[in-house]
Amino acid sequence: MRRMSLLLLAAAAVLAAVVVAVHAGPPPPVKLSPDFYSQTCPRAERIIAEVVQSKQMANPTTAAGVLRVFFHDCFVSGCDASVLIAPTHYAKSEKDADINHSLPGDAFDAVVRSKLALELECPGVVSCADILALASRVLITMTGGPRYPVPLGRKDSLSSNPAAPDVELPHSNFTVGRIIELFLAKGFTVQEMVALSGAHTLGFSHCQEFASRIYNYRDKGGKPAPFDPSMNPTYAKGLQAACQNYQKDPTIAAFNDIMTPGKFDNMYYVNIQRGLGLLSTDEDMWSDMRTKPFVQRYAANNADFFDDFSKAMEKLSLYGVKTGADGEIRRRCDAFNSGPITQ
Repeated sequence: MRRMSLLLLAAAAVLAAVVVAVHAGPPPPVKLSPDFYSQTCPRAERIIAEVVQSKQMANPTTAAGVLRVFFHDCFVSGCDASVLIAPTHYAKSEKDADINHSLPGDAFDAVVRSKLALELECPGVVSCADILALASRVLITMTGGPRYPVPLGRKDSLSSNPAAPDVELPHSNFTVGRIIELFLAKGFTVQEMVALSGAHTLGFSHCQEFASRIYNYRDKGGKPAPFDPSMNPTYAKGLQAACQNYQKDPTIAAFNDIMTPGKFDNMYYVNIQRGLGLLSTDEDMWSDMRTKPFVQRYAANNADFFDDFSKAMEKLSLYGVKTGADGEIRRRCDAFNSGPITQ
């Protein structure tokens, strides 16, 4: 009898544990925080800063490249380092998308070097997604831009879809209306779209991205013109001369910001007002009444631009992040730990 009582008590205890587990549900999601690595890898930010600052000094276009890779990563399935995955003989990745073919090698190298340094200090702790987010902030600040909070604790993706970037990312020949639709669909306002576009104050674009503005131009009625009439004539002619051999050499490029190409400031918006916007999407923000007020505001006040850009970048850095079992901490940034999860 005593034995049976003990068995009943044991069974009741097991049942109670099961009930508690069921009612408890899954563990709460990991909360991102700027102090996420304070105990596990306290020097993480300093290590990343040292690596990418050294890279920027050696290759001054690194900052623009890292920023572009960060945007291409976050805007496609979230900030999860899926853009860093290298394709293999067996599986393609986001790098195979046409729009990602021009992503600069220096940007990927900056992340890889940071990861190697971190693995020596605290192996298996810091995600590649967090490295990319922190590297972007470090380089923005280094080139004169604002310092904004970067919550940490992202996991790296378990997949990389080669078809997604060409569908989800804005292209240089898109209308402003179409770009606005892309941003709105991901929860970003028109103002945030214009503020994030200010990142074009750094870096360059290849001639093929704006060739239709300076060669064989035709207006909406089909009438030919020497170049897009919204462009400053001297600027347009200078681009025609600089890009004349772009079809033979597709690497020929021009600075996005002709006035202060290596400095993060509001000159991008000032240029747009003066007909010095490089891409048609840049110049269209001046003619579209939905975006023009923000272009005017940021051109007139650098502090306003920095404030709104900081808020938009923090919001972007939190878009679609992976935590818990939805991701992993990659051992190397260009490869999954155990192979991709098929979609």
